[in-house]
Amino acid sequence: DKGQELLVEVLKEMPGKKGAHLTTYISLAGRYVVLTPGRTINGVSKKIESEEERSRLKEIMSSMKYPEGVGYIIRTVAQGQNKKDLSKDLNRLLRLWKNIKKDIAKLPPYTLVHKEDDLCLRTLRDYYKSEVSEVIVDDKDTYSKIMDYMKIVSPRDTGKVKLYKEKRPIFDNYGVEEQIDNIYINNVKLKTGGSIIFGPTEALISIDVNSGRAKSSKDVESMAFSTNLEAAVEAARQLRLRDLGGLVVIDFIDMRDKKHIRAIEKTLREELKKDRAKTDVASISKFGLLELSRQRLRPSIESKSYVPCNHCLGRGTVIGPGAAALSFMRRIHKGLIKSGISSVVATLPVEVADYILNKKRHELVELEDRYSISILVKGDLSMPPGGGNLEFKTEDTGNK
Repeated sequence: DKGQELLVEVLKEMPGKKGAHLTTYISLAGRYVVLTPGRTINGVSKKIESEEERSRLKEIMSSMKYPEGVGYIIRTVAQGQNKKDLSKDLNRLLRLWKNIKKDIAKLPPYTLVHKEDDLCLRTLRDYYKSEVSEVIVDDKDTYSKIMDYMKIVSPRDTGKVKLYKEKRPIFDNYGVEEQIDNIYINNVKLKTGGSIIFGPTEALISIDVNSGRAKSSKDVESMAFSTNLEAAVEAARQLRLRDLGGLVVIDFIDMRDKKHIRAIEKTLREELKKDRAKTDVASISKFGLLELSRQRLRPSIESKSYVPCNHCLGRGTVIGPGAAALSFMRRIHKGLIKSGISSVVATLPVEVADYILNKKRHELVELEDRYSISILVKGDLSMPPGGGNLEFKTEDTGNK
């Protein structure tokens, strides 16, 4: 009705200029349970396949008390959890919903009532499992926040949270920096010598599997199978890392053995079970093509980190100022590990320099104080997007 107030939830950001996807079906996600105010559904994640475990979890949840009109969905990570852990998670969500209702009563329309936890806590909530051996954090405030969260959701695992204190940047130390760079490269190398090539378009995402070996191989079928097997694992991993959603077509190397074809399909389906996004996988066609759909949870990594550019030589995008600035900040940090550095001069595209000086000034000052050096950031109008130059100077020799 006209003038009626509605409580809505943003389900997901939409790509391009499309508006956000809204719903009046509210859901509040916890570690083990998703609360569904307004819907009295009592569901269990489809990824929990054991009927015995599904029944056990339903029995635990049915023994608890709920306000009228509130339902729940049991998350995959709840497998094997006891009543105490589930009850603690549920009660936390019920308190949150109670507070939201109080806020609704006193706030005007068009007001943000509640937003999810920050990235670190969402990552723990959605991806942390008991099999994880360590959670390593390089920021004291974030470390404290994570410890507080773990004390609530998994007190026995707080010992796994470690504060990183090494001089070498954490991403560089664990090889994450290189993996971040690889997210933006369409050609992904495989250990078998082959590769998979991503070709995202408006309509679909194509993934082409190449053997990278001579066609005169004595056992072409064996080579095709081993390459396709690794490609299936890596394709599923890259879809998660890149946040690619929609229709995906994988062009596998042709195989004749039906057992090999079925094995590739099975491997891909098993790997996609690790994905939070819903997927629907078809069979490999006679042309060697496999179609699958992946739920679009958010805009892809590439669409968030890159901006349209006229200087990309046909690629269509270049790295955006924010992502470029973060990359240069990490490179500066890495360069300062070397002894004897007295100053750093960073000559960057104007947009990148402005981003660092306006939004990363605090981090710059911290690096200067920590290493007792000076850092000069200069914007150069003639420098193309994606360009940049760092000069590390010493007291004795000047540039380094």
